[in-house]
Amino acid sequence: MASRIISAAALLLGLFLIHLWQTRDLAEGPAPALSGHTLQGEWLDIGKFTERPLLVHFWASWCPICKVESGGIESLSKDYPVVTVAMQSGSENDVTEFLRQNQLRFPVINDPDGKLASAWRVTGVPTSYIIGRDGRVRFSSVGYTLPLTLRMRLWLAEIW
Repeated sequence: MASRIISAAALLLGLFLIHLWQTRDLAEGPAPALSGHTLQGEWLDIGKFTERPLLVHFWASWCPICKVESGGIESLSKDYPVVTVAMQSGSENDVTEFLRQNQLRFPVINDPDGKLASAWRVTGVPTSYIIGRDGRVRFSSVGYTLPLTLRMRLWLAEIW
């Protein structure tokens, strides 16, 4: 029994250390600026999101993990403010077609040259940030993140 507890603790510690390593270079502190026209025609400025925590999600149409995760992001966008950035995914028409084919309606700012991703220090997709009402990065993650985990982090940012 003791060896199982030690094994479980070692596994959890290992997962935590992997998370720290993956997020070591991501933006932290005050969130970098992010504004622009969405593919849906709206002007978005994350500085205006002060009533509730915000999910900023970087993804790419060529990323299979992003495609798997997109349904969870779509679901979250019904309950929380969400801004997504399509990183190096082609023209606005290409990204719009991808959204249509996958029945996705969350707000998307296209980042064809990766400048927005660079400002946020994104080196891989998917990358998610939870921004608190104070405009500071509260949580970040790289790679597939369970929708439940993102929802929990948004909730924590709301009460914290």
